[in-house]
Amino acid sequence: MRRPGCQRTWSASALVIVLAACHRGDPSQVPASVTAGHPASPGGGARGAVTTSPSGQVVTTGTEGLPPALAQRRAQGIAAMDVGRHDLARQAFAEVLDEAPGNLATQALYDSATAAMLEAQSQASERFAGRTATPLAAPPWSYTLKKPAPIEPGPAPTLVQVSESRNAISDDAEWLARNGVALPEYEVPNPMRGEPGNLPPTIPPAFGKYLLVQAIHQDGFNILFYGPDYAGGRFVAVQREDTAEIVALFDFAAYGLAPGTPADERQFAEQRATWAVLAGSALLVSHAHGTYARGSGGDHAYITALDVESGELLWRSAPQVAGAADFLVHRGHVLTGHGDHLFVLDAVTGKTVSKTRVKSGPDYLFLQAGKLLVRCYDTDYVFELRPGGG
Repeated sequence: MRRPGCQRTWSASALVIVLAACHRGDPSQVPASVTAGHPASPGGGARGAVTTSPSGQVVTTGTEGLPPALAQRRAQGIAAMDVGRHDLARQAFAEVLDEAPGNLATQALYDSATAAMLEAQSQASERFAGRTATPLAAPPWSYTLKKPAPIEPGPAPTLVQVSESRNAISDDAEWLARNGVALPEYEVPNPMRGEPGNLPPTIPPAFGKYLLVQAIHQDGFNILFYGPDYAGGRFVAVQREDTAEIVALFDFAAYGLAPGTPADERQFAEQRATWAVLAGSALLVSHAHGTYARGSGGDHAYITALDVESGELLWRSAPQVAGAADFLVHRGHVLTGHGDHLFVLDAVTGKTVSKTRVKSGPDYLFLQAGKLLVRCYDTDYVFELRPGGG
């Protein structure tokens, strides 16, 4: 789906001329600057005539016809541009171009949506830059309960294995697609690769000098991670999707290095925020580093529960429970994984309720039709969640 950004930026007047010509079926009205040397027209020049369907809908602007379904998808993209959702417009135009790469009008629309999206992101960053993050105190480095989290409790689940199968290690994408699951994330911009991402225009792609490295969307909120690189976040913001209001912005700098981390391990053992879930008024955040656990004396891969309004610490889990890409909050419990175990934590207190051994490190956890799907390094599992903890 992702398409590289083009060098040419299309003016609004050029787009109007192109689209008007398309609707009339008159290729003579398409400016030479649009057709000559365009990325969709190698060698320059128009690649075919513009025609219309019997209903009058444009169906071709190059050598390829645009079927009605693609024309409708493009119309949806134009409607998205009209309401300022350049991210959705760009996605729609990309889908059309995947099927009809020679369609010049759609290419022009795609380029325009990309430029508008980048401009909206820049403006969002400028507005966000003046915010002050709430600095959090250094956390405890062992299990701690300060105050119960205001999360509705439920019966602790027992994980009953349904299936186990070896995987090819490198086939994560196929496993996700086969099961119809995906992390609830936006694609963040990557300036070093020239990738603009697919953020809604209200999400700032930077906080001062810090990059947006992860953007989770969950139940009407965006949870945004900002850091110096893509290893994880130092700052975590919570934003309302409907109003774009930033309701929380926390600085987790004090969570970076566990006490006693050897000097020669500090550049590798700095812990970053890696995932978060908003559960009512509690924000649950995992922190980990990417090196071996011994790099921090085993003190990493925690989940911490905070009051989302004040940043007050409610509880912190035991170490080495959160090494997967995500964790889940389900009926008053946290489902997570690290090393060669899956863990069930009490979401109210953070206490470990149970652990289940697996053959390799968990990478992803998903709930689907009452079952827990777990993707591990070299093994895939399905578990049934039965009431009653062990």
